[in-house]
Amino acid sequence: MDVDDVILDAAERCFTTSGVSGVTVEEIAAAADVSRITVYRRIGNRDQLVLLVLLRITDRFLASLRPRLIAESDLADALTLLVRSTSRAIRREDLSLLFASPERGAMGVPIPGVLAPLADRFGGIVAMLSDQFPGQIGAEILPAEAGEWLVRVMVSLATFEREGTPDEEETERWVRTFVLPGLLARRVRPGTSPRSVAR
Repeated sequence: MDVDDVILDAAERCFTTSGVSGVTVEEIAAAADVSRITVYRRIGNRDQLVLLVLLRITDRFLASLRPRLIAESDLADALTLLVRSTSRAIRREDLSLLFASPERGAMGVPIPGVLAPLADRFGGIVAMLSDQFPGQIGAEILPAEAGEWLVRVMVSLATFEREGTPDEEETERWVRTFVLPGLLARRVRPGTSPRSVAR
C-alpha cells in the first residue's frame, strides 16, 4: 500500500475516533507507523490532512450516490436527490469534516481550501447528469460553476441555524423552488416533465 494512503487511512481513523480538533500530526504519524517528518513531507500540515481526508470521504459518498442519481427520471429529480442527500450527510457526520475547525464559529465555516476541489467534484456530477439527461440543463450553465453553486447551497442547508432542522419535504420544496430554476433549461422546470413540455 502507498505511504500516502497509509497516512490518510490513519488520519481518517484518528479523526473518526477522537474528532478533528483532538488529533495531532504526531498521533496520526504514530497510527500510520511513520515519522512526523514523513507526514509533513508526503501530505503536508494538519489542514492538508483534514482536506485530503474530507475529499476521500466525499469521493466515496459520491460514488455510492451516483447509481441512485442516474436512476432518477429527470435532471430535476436527480439534482434534488443530490442536494438533499449531501446536506443530510453533512449534518449527520459523513461529510462533517467540511467544518473541521470548531474555532470557525457556530455556523460552521468550511475549512480553508475546500471549495475549489469540492466544486470540481460536484461539477463532475452535474456534467455526468447533464449527459444523462440531455437538454435539461440551462444552455448557459457551466458544470463547474453549477458544482460550486450547489456546494454553497448544500453547506447553507446543512448549517443554517434556525428553529428546528428542515425536514425532507421542506428541503425538497426549497431546492425545487429556489435552486433548480437557476440550473434547468427554461423549458424544463421543477414539477413539469420534460416529456410533457416537449409536446
